Amino acid sequence: MNRNSNIAAANDTISIDTIPDSILKPRYECNNKGVFWIGVKTSRDGEVMEQEPIRLADPIKLIGRGKDETGNYYRIIQWRDGISRQWQTLAIPMTEIGSNWHKLKSLGLSIMAGRRKRELLEDYLQSEGSMTPYIITAQAGWAANNHAYVLPNGEIITASNNANALRIIYNGDKSQAAAYTPAGTLEEWQQQIASKAQNNSRLSLLIGTSLAAPLLPLLGMEAGGFHLFGDSKDGKTASAFAAASVWGNPEQLKVSWNGTSLAFQNIANASNHNLVYLDEIGEADPKQVAKTAYSIINGVSKAQGAKDGGNRDIYRWKILVLSTGEKPMDSYVTDGGAKWNAGQAARLASIPSYTGKGIGSYDTLHGMNTSNELSQSLYTNTAQYHGMAGRALIRLLLDQPSVIDEVKILMDNFIRLLPNMDGQAHVVALRFALVAATLELSAQYGITGLPTGNAFITIKQCFDDWLARTGIGKYEDQQILEQAINFAQQHFHSQRFALLPMPPSFPTPNDLAGYRKKNGNEDEDLFYVLPATFLDEICQSFDKNKVCEVLFDADWLKKADGKRWQHKLWGKGRFYLFAGVLPPNELQD
Repeated sequence: MNRNSNIAAANDTISIDTIPDSILKPRYECNNKGVFWIGVKTSRDGEVMEQEPIRLADPIKLIGRGKDETGNYYRIIQWRDGISRQWQTLAIPMTEIGSNWHKLKSLGLSIMAGRRKRELLEDYLQSEGSMTPYIITAQAGWAANNHAYVLPNGEIITASNNANALRIIYNGDKSQAAAYTPAGTLEEWQQQIASKAQNNSRLSLLIGTSLAAPLLPLLGMEAGGFHLFGDSKDGKTASAFAAASVWGNPEQLKVSWNGTSLAFQNIANASNHNLVYLDEIGEADPKQVAKTAYSIINGVSKAQGAKDGGNRDIYRWKILVLSTGEKPMDSYVTDGGAKWNAGQAARLASIPSYTGKGIGSYDTLHGMNTSNELSQSLYTNTAQYHGMAGRALIRLLLDQPSVIDEVKILMDNFIRLLPNMDGQAHVVALRFALVAATLELSAQYGITGLPTGNAFITIKQCFDDWLARTGIGKYEDQQILEQAINFAQQHFHSQRFALLPMPPSFPTPNDLAGYRKKNGNEDEDLFYVLPATFLDEICQSFDKNKVCEVLFDADWLKKADGKRWQHKLWGKGRFYLFAGVLPPNELQD
């Protein structure tokens, strides 16, 4: 081996960092022309000099290093967009550096070909530049222990006195990013849109729901939402547009119910601690609607395998949902052959859009001639003025965290206006209270421009209409009772119930459901139901003991010896006993 080969070999084994500063080192340089590798060489007379720069890529500045919630590491880069010429910032996963150049190329960056050049670029991206720490999040919503709020377009909102202290980068789904670009001023939004909510119950409910979404995690409340149903063209969609305008462009923010489960999960994750507006339920499969509603409101992503083994990260989110349609959720889903249980009904409560004033979903038209005119005004103005109210509320929560205590007090005051409720009904009542409190707070702090004291009146009107539709508000109990009544009306007087004593010529049906014992008045006959029939056709998805308690409280299902649910029929086994063809209160005029 000659002398020059020995020198080259030595240079390959010496770390750049160990070379004294007085000696030329191989180095990287990033300027407005690109990223370059500048090596060194030794001439024949022993002089150390720089080699001709090797261009590796377009300019890529390295401004920091980050870590996300699941422990994955990133390099933070800046580059200038080739079309807008604006500097952009992005977090690149460390695992992709060197193994996947597609991401950088998709940004419009030129990556030079050649194995050696790409190896040098890989080293540059991993070890050069600033190591300033960043917080990386794939979710929108509250971040950094609630000291910052991330919008789905990557915009980071921090407290006024903390603007430069937090470095956060949103690295999640940006499919709706453009929709969150604000337009107009807060004052214009107040004058042209929010002002129409005064004395308009449904419009107030929907705008209040949109504003309330970021407060869910701050109050430790469950996710949920409202489904506004009623006749076509009655103003409910225009009201939903007004609600969506709190955060961005409604036309771009609305999501059709007719989508895939994975797409909905991505949208929900990107809309964490925010509003999801679902439109056009009539176009969707009822079974898919039931599945989607449960999935996105439940707030947990589906477990999926990862390409490199194991499972993908599981994300959890909290959102408020607004939905519109011509039928209530329970009718729409059950008419389509799917199930809509009490938990789903509580999380996405159906509110009739019609207010009873003869003008669709409106209570007042604010000087306009028709409900259609008011709706068209909302459509037009929400396209021009949007996105400012939500940002104003977030800044209020960041600058004055104590206002959350004011919300709690307002919620308590609203709850006192309502009848006592428990179970699933109480969950819905709390959501109404949250909306009323947030709407009132927003009025008090000048976010909506609405007069104070109006929110409780309009939101309680919506609550009363919901309560009138669901009876006492115990949706699960009501559903159990209706399920049993439906069974009784279809089968109690059919051949599925054999008479006792059985006539000699009466054949036992193949689908025997039980026995019927006459008691003078037909309405007071006794019906003995087979346990299997009781479980499969009356209880269905409900807990057996819960069903028994509800039917017993209705004075319909009877206990044996005051203790056991099943009664013994001599020679035939044990049965559930119903006294009467229907519950006593159903037989009253």
